[in-house]
Amino acid sequence: MVEVIKIVYVTDWMIGDYNLADQDPFINVIQGFNAELEIRNDFPEYFDEIDLLILHPMQMSNEIFETISRSKIQNPAIKTIVISSAHGSDLFLQAIDVGVDKYLLKPLLPSAVQKVVERLLSQSLEAKGAKKAYRQINLMFGSISKTALVIRIAHNGMIAEVNTLLSALVGMAPSEMIGHYWLRFVEQRFWIYLRTLVRAHLQAGEIYRGIIEITGANNQTITVDSTIYAVLDSRGNIEEVVFIGHDVSEMKRAILESMKQLIDYDTSLAVLFDHRYEAIMVNRKFLEINGYQNFDALVESCDLWTWMMETEAGLQPIYSKKYSQKDGLEYIVKELKKGHINGRIISVDANNNKVYYTVHMSSMTNPLIQNEYYHILYFVDMSNFERLKEEKISDAKLMSVGRLAAAITHEINTPITYIKGNLELLKWECEGKIDQLESYFKPIDEGIERIESIVGSMYEFAGTGKEVMGMCSVDMTLIYGLRIVMNRAKHIAPIRLNGHLFTLRTKYDPKNCITMGIPTRLEQVWIIVINNALDEFEKGIIPYENRRLDVWLKCDGDEITITISDNAGGIPSEMLETLFDFAIAGEKKKSMGIGLNVAKAIIDKHGGSIRVSNDNDGAVFEISLKKYKEEK
Repeated sequence: MVEVIKIVYVTDWMIGDYNLADQDPFINVIQGFNAELEIRNDFPEYFDEIDLLILHPMQMSNEIFETISRSKIQNPAIKTIVISSAHGSDLFLQAIDVGVDKYLLKPLLPSAVQKVVERLLSQSLEAKGAKKAYRQINLMFGSISKTALVIRIAHNGMIAEVNTLLSALVGMAPSEMIGHYWLRFVEQRFWIYLRTLVRAHLQAGEIYRGIIEITGANNQTITVDSTIYAVLDSRGNIEEVVFIGHDVSEMKRAILESMKQLIDYDTSLAVLFDHRYEAIMVNRKFLEINGYQNFDALVESCDLWTWMMETEAGLQPIYSKKYSQKDGLEYIVKELKKGHINGRIISVDANNNKVYYTVHMSSMTNPLIQNEYYHILYFVDMSNFERLKEEKISDAKLMSVGRLAAAITHEINTPITYIKGNLELLKWECEGKIDQLESYFKPIDEGIERIESIVGSMYEFAGTGKEVMGMCSVDMTLIYGLRIVMNRAKHIAPIRLNGHLFTLRTKYDPKNCITMGIPTRLEQVWIIVINNALDEFEKGIIPYENRRLDVWLKCDGDEITITISDNAGGIPSEMLETLFDFAIAGEKKKSMGIGLNVAKAIIDKHGGSIRVSNDNDGAVFEISLKKYKEEK
């Protein structure tokens, strides 16, 4: 659009209806310009839209200077010309004082007036263009400031100006940022690159475009898509640097949300972390296993879990509790990269339960920031495999114990036979020769009988035959099982069977409470449960005479019920639901490495059920088996 120049020509040379050209020698020159021209014989009241004011009075007066002064106040950009024949230094000084741009003395050629007007009109056009450009720049800057993050940086790197949008995002007032070094508000890992950029690339007139991260007042990170360019002076030196950016944190959140959906469906435990080894998120499985509602609750927790690593010296803590979760992640990753974690990682919860994991790591590029990666640690639960391995080891131990027991019982039976035979001969030789013969030989007979009973139980428990389901007496399996634990129990707690004190002489009915099962396996169940009760008694301070360990056997209708109860203190309520889950046994000196999960597995195999509860300051185990029904 072409700018229109407005000229106002004030002259009092117009007299009556005379031809103006005859009266004013400059009127034709003024009319020859391509401008909006207004000729008048009085002074205008307003000067806002006037670009050039030309005054050609017949006589000079103070009113002329007052008019010029008023025009400059209303419109500082207005150009003024006074054409007069009045001479004198006072007039010139007064003209300069009010801001007259050109004072032309007559006599004067029209061509001289033409040149002066042309020059002033050219200056007016340039001023109008500059004013328009300045207005457009202000409009553009205002628009950018409302939609983008803007920083003006002086040549020394200090912030000269910052818009309110950026200061609000950072969480600081503009006055708190102005005068500070601009990299103070940029995440540290970008410093070296940006310093090099300012010194070299920007000075060469290049523009930087890329993602950087700005740090807020509360150490929150804002991801910004930035454009940085330098304003150079006439010598090519950096005068100031302009930073214009757009907040793309929502884009970053969308990327992380897609990653969360990716790891949430993974069946292993997954932790997503960044280049700083700070956990960004964990998957749903991780939260469920560790008992947290959300990631924020997990982060706020100071004591998550204890990580252990298998070494040649055994299980060793991966890191001390005084270190942060970030330290733990960094240590695991570095050890994994070095190849030091070749085995398993084990987590131990507050209840001392161990879970075995193998660890894998994958990395993916950060789509926003070049040469930066996100990492995911996958913890694959190997506990089922470990459980199976432990059970196989237990089975192997039991098999070895069984073979050993069979061999020992065979070896014991032979000398017992000699003793019994020779005792009968001794009785026969002494008969009638020694008074009260029966009182001497009765204790020996009882001892031999006890040895035969124990050997018989051991032989039965050894299970030398194949494990085939068949008809078996639950009563008999109870007696054999109790005989095995009797040697330990007599020093810890008395055992009562159906209300009567159990001894090695307690008899069983081989036809009582018949079920389909494997006798040795059922005996194993009774031994496991009773040994657990004895373990608890040993931990407590209950006097021997007040201890109670009762075993009840009932056959009602189609069901056989075995109840084993004690008063050793009971089971913690939080452990009741998971008591039969796989767990490593306690002290080896107090067990054979067999847990209650083995007992449950055996009962499940027999089509029965096992339940546990607390009652009368103790634990109650109730085992149900199906009663055998003879087919018609």
